[in-house]
Amino acid sequence: MAKTDLTNQRQVFVEEYVRSGDHLEAAKKAGYKDTHTLRNQACKLRRECSDEITDELHRNFAVIAPRALNILSDLAENAESVRLGATRDLLDRAGFRPVDRHEIVKEKSVEELNAQLVSLVGENGAEKLISAFRSRRSISGPELAG
Repeated sequence: MAKTDLTNQRQVFVEEYVRSGDHLEAAKKAGYKDTHTLRNQACKLRRECSDEITDELHRNFAVIAPRALNILSDLAENAESVRLGATRDLLDRAGFRPVDRHEIVKEKSVEELNAQLVSLVGENGAEKLISAFRSRRSISGPELAG
């Protein structure tokens, strides 16, 4: 453990909790009595040992990360069915995310834009919107319908 101020019992609790994810089971395996207060005690242990739990999780992930990378690399090279996904995962983890796609819209003429506006809000609504735009005032939905 990173901190030496943990008792052996708490150290076992942290290790078991990280292994299983079950705070009640971890408390039992650490030797805490299985009484009606065990749930409260296990929750308290989880809170009080949160820094140590985080440290232990990081150590565990650091230990398995090379193996996980090896598996992903092997999948990317050898298993056709998952090759693309594994390659994307590897690139993503290396910091090479895909570019966000943006729709490229061709420029439209004034006539095309007017026709689209009329199709969306009708002839009267289009006239009101254009008039409001020219006078720089705002209008609401009910005015467009009227």
